[in-house]
Amino acid sequence: FGSRPPLAHERCGGASKWPGLRRAAMPMPTANTAAERTATKTPEVWVGCAKGKYQWGDDIKRRRDADSDLKGEAITKYSWSDDSKVVTIYIELEGIGRVPEQAFVLESDDRAVLLTIGRTAGKRRRFLLTHLPSDIDGAKMMRKKGKDMVVLKLHKKEEKPWQSL
Repeated sequence: FGSRPPLAHERCGGASKWPGLRRAAMPMPTANTAAERTATKTPEVWVGCAKGKYQWGDDIKRRRDADSDLKGEAITKYSWSDDSKVVTIYIELEGIGRVPEQAFVLESDDRAVLLTIGRTAGKRRRFLLTHLPSDIDGAKMMRKKGKDMVVLKLHKKEEKPWQSL
């Protein structure tokens, strides 16, 4: 069988299961040790991934809500007219004529319509009407060339007059 290399506990000069382990004398806690620890408590410093999650600075107060940019500033000035089959909504905004066509997103369901306009005068804008007086079949958007105006056409399901929006 020949000679074999010594095992770890044999190399350390003893038959200890954990070589090099020594018991350290632990200081007994005194009455003021806890008070001293809280008085000299240093702020926790996080490293790596946890830093972004737990270490927020004062700049967090200056930040905006991430969803506010997606929602956009509400458009509240508009005019409308009611025909037998269609309700027409006129929205005038400065600079809307320079916004590219793909920046306009129109969504509608039975009783609501949402128009989102990307970046006019540095701001995203949004026009939302909910709780319409009657159901609609859909909505179409048209732009007036040469004017800063967008026209929405809401197609009614039933031919009855609308008193308000």
